[in-house]
Amino acid sequence: MMRLLACSSAAVLAFAAPDLAMAQEAPAAPAATSSSEEAEPTDVGAVVVTARRREEAVRDVPSTITALSAEQLEAKSPIEGVGDLLQTVPGMRFNGVASENLAEISVRGSGTQRATSADSGVGLFVNGAYVGSSTLGGRNFKRIDYFDLARIEVLEGPQGALYGRNSEFGTVNIVLAQPQFRNGGRVSATYTADLEQIRLEGVVNQQLGDKVAVRFGVQMTDQEAGLYYNPKQDVYYDHTSGYIARGQIRYNDGPIDVTFLYDRQDMDLPTFANQWVIPAGALPALPLGYTGPRYDIPSEVENSLHQDVERVMIIANYDFGWGEVTSTSMWSESHSAQRFSGGVDLVTQGQIQASGQAGFYPFSATATDAHDQTFYQDIHIAGDAADGALQWLAGIEYLAQEDFYVRDVATNPCALTATSGICAGTPTLPLCFRLNPTSLNCPAVFPLPFGSRRVVPSEYQSAAIYGSLKYDIGSFSLGGELRYSRDDKTASQSDFRLYTGVPFGTPTTYTFEEENLSYAAHASYRFGSNLVYAKTGTGYRAGGVNNGTTVPAAPNPLTPTYGNEGTVSYEVGLKSEFGRNIFLRLSAYKSETSDAITLVSDGCTVLLCGQAGTAFNINGGTMETQGIEAQLDAVFQVGSGRFAIALNAANQEGTYTEVAAVAGAPILDSTVAQIPDWTFSANLNYRQPIGTDLFGFFNIAYNGQRGGGQDTVTATAPFIPLEDIDNVDLRFGGTWNKTELAFFVRNATDEVIPVLKLQQGAIPLANRYSRPRTFGATLTYRW
Repeated sequence: MMRLLACSSAAVLAFAAPDLAMAQEAPAAPAATSSSEEAEPTDVGAVVVTARRREEAVRDVPSTITALSAEQLEAKSPIEGVGDLLQTVPGMRFNGVASENLAEISVRGSGTQRATSADSGVGLFVNGAYVGSSTLGGRNFKRIDYFDLARIEVLEGPQGALYGRNSEFGTVNIVLAQPQFRNGGRVSATYTADLEQIRLEGVVNQQLGDKVAVRFGVQMTDQEAGLYYNPKQDVYYDHTSGYIARGQIRYNDGPIDVTFLYDRQDMDLPTFANQWVIPAGALPALPLGYTGPRYDIPSEVENSLHQDVERVMIIANYDFGWGEVTSTSMWSESHSAQRFSGGVDLVTQGQIQASGQAGFYPFSATATDAHDQTFYQDIHIAGDAADGALQWLAGIEYLAQEDFYVRDVATNPCALTATSGICAGTPTLPLCFRLNPTSLNCPAVFPLPFGSRRVVPSEYQSAAIYGSLKYDIGSFSLGGELRYSRDDKTASQSDFRLYTGVPFGTPTTYTFEEENLSYAAHASYRFGSNLVYAKTGTGYRAGGVNNGTTVPAAPNPLTPTYGNEGTVSYEVGLKSEFGRNIFLRLSAYKSETSDAITLVSDGCTVLLCGQAGTAFNINGGTMETQGIEAQLDAVFQVGSGRFAIALNAANQEGTYTEVAAVAGAPILDSTVAQIPDWTFSANLNYRQPIGTDLFGFFNIAYNGQRGGGQDTVTATAPFIPLEDIDNVDLRFGGTWNKTELAFFVRNATDEVIPVLKLQQGAIPLANRYSRPRTFGATLTYRW
């Protein structure tokens, strides 16, 4: 694969400079050296981005686009997850659910829903290269993707014509900081008191001559405590430790600009912890009900998440004068291994059985291992004609992915009653735990399987050609984009008994061959400092294979595959500048998604099917989404200081206007899962010179959400409202010369809410909660 990467770039190695080489950073509040620099006005709308694969100012893009620099992001609080990147983007929602492996990004009604095993409906890109996948962890950026970043660019609405598969509701492109032709760097230490977590980070940028520059960075994290604790094993569910390292070398000589990047991540990351909240009289196995601890949650089995990533990128650019060729090549390999359990420990189970209840099986557990190898290649050329009135772009793209997914599910090999012994171990080494004096011995031969292992290897190849044209006639502009894609996907499934490797069921192989034609068209008119525009566009989300075991007794039989979904969207908008320091954006959109990929349940319960319900994907019907968005960015001089404001609000809704004629399909006119009615945020930053080379600063960041439902509403799954969110983060401190000391408070109001409610029909089972308030400080030295 490394040879393929090198060969694919060889044809254009003489032409290299990534999109990021040409883009300017968004306005921010970096450490300044004089009060005059602090007071310098900022042209907010002139920020240059390359999200549409060429340089453009944000004010000139006929679309909803947000660009945030690293300084803007870090001014809010230390970047600890993807949610920190997206808080100030209108219409964006990040479904964290405590585990980065299961987290997803939602924009403009795309919705997210836990562990869909489908590709994300939002395109995930780093330096213009696709980094998503359909395996666990593939619907979210990994930490390596936002270490030492330059900025993040978010394009809302379908971007299928430029970015292809899975950019159906929008695209997020993270641009990493690249080597610059100057000497500098930074070192920092961040300590979070409640977690006893220390994060050390260092970045060095060195110019080695007129044509060569290098950049090296490393981040190391260690943690001794946490908020969610497993006293049985003396470990924390929210433990973080490990390292990220990156090295880059850049060669620039006239029209030639080439950057070579290698980076690696090896980290233990937080997994999730559930609190049991079962009411009395709801379940026969627990007639008295059971409410477990929220923070100190004992478990007999391992609960952990480990991710390692290795990546190589070659980004090359050559300027012919009449056009610029850009090549982006990437090879990456990732491994995500997660272990989790919904049970209790033996002591708790013994207490439950002593009260005359059957309770839980303490050794129930799920382990997932997802391996992904990705090769990505994009080559495009952009240029102007007719004295700049005509702008054109043409490109080709190729993606190849090999995924290998294994899921082990450990189940009870014996029947569970209030007086039964607890069966455990393996077929060759069976164990029996008699938890009370009245507990019975386990059967001499355990009658049921110990669990199952599912193995799913898959291969995915996608090839595309695309192009765009834009023509300016005075203040009026017309443009369009077109892309033809061919996707080929093959996935196999085989099931085995856990520990024995004995196969059961029938191995299956599924093949997808899809062709897609995506387009976009837009018109805009500029009058004075205002731009009005209208656009339409399409996008699609790739189909796939469901992971799960078919149960004959299930009310809604598990379907083995699901096909592509497609979206067409319409948008109108206004961008207005009031002087250089105030930039207002308004937009309204409406979209229709056919063959909508929808997560449903097979309707099983332990009593009905002998096992808990299995969630799987279907093409659930047609959904319509619509919304309005507003965003205001402003920078003012207040006294001798600088005051920056970023405000946004979005209202959206999504409903199923048609439903598929299959068991378990959504209810007609029901809401689409994970779409809040309202999202909004405010970010206020003030920086004030205090004396010679001394500045003070503070930052208040607020984000909220209202309304919406958690899961797909079906005949057996009721509407579960999303919790309202009001989160406030604070950061304040001072800068003296090259040294900065900042204090931060995450979730300052200590609002702890269930971000996920697990239910059996209308019966509450367990909740997963947001993180309580944390405090910390960061000391940084720059040169």
